[in-house]
Amino acid sequence: MGSLADYTGLSYIKTLSSGNKFQAIDELSRVFEGTEICRDIDSLVRSLKEREELMSTGIGFGIAIPHAKIPSVSSLSFAIGISKEGINFDSMDGYPVHLVILVIAGEKQHKDYLGLLSNIMGMLKKNEVKEKIIASETPDEVLKMLKEHVTK
Repeated sequence: MGSLADYTGLSYIKTLSSGNKFQAIDELSRVFEGTEICRDIDSLVRSLKEREELMSTGIGFGIAIPHAKIPSVSSLSFAIGISKEGINFDSMDGYPVHLVILVIAGEKQHKDYLGLLSNIMGMLKKNEVKEKIIASETPDEVLKMLKEHVTK
């Protein structure tokens, strides 16, 4: 697969100002606006929010991974949102989320989509990596860490 950095970019890494999980999903989805990655941002946001209503993507440990596979997405990608204050995502452990990884894929990218989710989880299991991402001051710092994490 390469490195995780192959599936994101500087403009897809941002500090979140949102106060709740639905605002955070909307805010982070908008980083793909005007790109060829997703032709219909409103459809993406709607799909992500519907998924979130079914079950929280807050997996615990300060992390949420909202994700969607929809027809208007042309290439497998992810965005990173960092919240220094923390956002209530109704996580399994009850703690606020400081790191939101939003993964999107086209409908026919199932295998690659699962692979990317698995590789992201593998990286985030390393607590020091997760903490460094949350503490980072610039998207460049985050991207550098992602480049160091080679996927399988």
